[in-house]
Amino acid sequence: MVKWMGEQLLGKGCVADKKFFDINKKDVEVAAPRGSDQVKAACCTAFTNAKCIDWAVMMGVCPSGKDFVGGYSAPADGANGMTLTKSKYHKTCCVEAPKRCSSYSAVWLTAQLIGQGCVKDKMFFDTKKLTDVVTAPAGDDQVKAACCTAFKNAKCSDWAALLGVCPSGKDFVGKNSAPADGANGMTLTKSKYHKTCCVERPKKCSTYSAKWLSAQLTGTGCAKDKMFFDTKKLAVVVAGADDAQVKAACCTAFADAKCSDWFGKSCASGTWPVATNSAPADSSDGKKLSLPKFRESCCKTPMKCEAYTAATEASRSMSQATVSIVALAGVLAAWVGA
Repeated sequence: MVKWMGEQLLGKGCVADKKFFDINKKDVEVAAPRGSDQVKAACCTAFTNAKCIDWAVMMGVCPSGKDFVGGYSAPADGANGMTLTKSKYHKTCCVEAPKRCSSYSAVWLTAQLIGQGCVKDKMFFDTKKLTDVVTAPAGDDQVKAACCTAFKNAKCSDWAALLGVCPSGKDFVGKNSAPADGANGMTLTKSKYHKTCCVERPKKCSTYSAKWLSAQLTGTGCAKDKMFFDTKKLAVVVAGADDAQVKAACCTAFADAKCSDWFGKSCASGTWPVATNSAPADSSDGKKLSLPKFRESCCKTPMKCEAYTAATEASRSMSQATVSIVALAGVLAAWVGA
């Protein structure tokens, strides 16, 4: 590509045939034997078939108040058949920018405060629609149609600025439907807002971590079922507060442990831990992993550049001295019970 674009500047390559090297075809396959003829057939485009996007770098941006449309046809109009005049570019590729609700927001939001604009029809100027297009002739009717929303169709997010945050322990859900319930059809009571828009904050494994990690040390909690409280799951939602639901969400069987779940294990000199490798317990009680097995499953020699990935960088960044603290409590419990 670099070679052919360079030749184009010298009047060679595609230009010799009143064509240009089309960067939009960079992924097109060049047929064998991949000589000049095959490159031209695959990669060159005639100036007569040019699009607006093909002139954009040379011609620049559109005038103020107009939008660029790259997909429009824009054949060369110059005497040599390989140039496009600025005036033709602007006429062909630059269209009047459509009016959007954002253009009317200041005036209409102010009008709303005095009972005008959208409010006259029991509607509100919907700031979620700021990018919506207002059709011509962009009069009041068209603005209302594009930018106003009926209070009966309001969402929780539409009341947030007025009714504030949710009570402690509850999460706000902006997309929930929250139609007005006031006598005038344009207000929402605080109680209805809290009931409709504020939901109980879900319990996550992090809520139970302190209690269940302590329980693991005494052989209870996850440990009773040959499992460990998995701190990789702290963000997982727990369906309920009873033990069975916490176990289902937050515990992982030692048989399904990863290398990162074994605290205190180190790799031999010249090797490096791979956190995500599978490393199930190999002891008779099903709760411990021997050092030889850990090194077999989790320790690898340095990789070649061709095999290097971002994922392995995360593994390499772990300290050999502290592979992970994820299953610390579980392993300690296993040692205690040994």
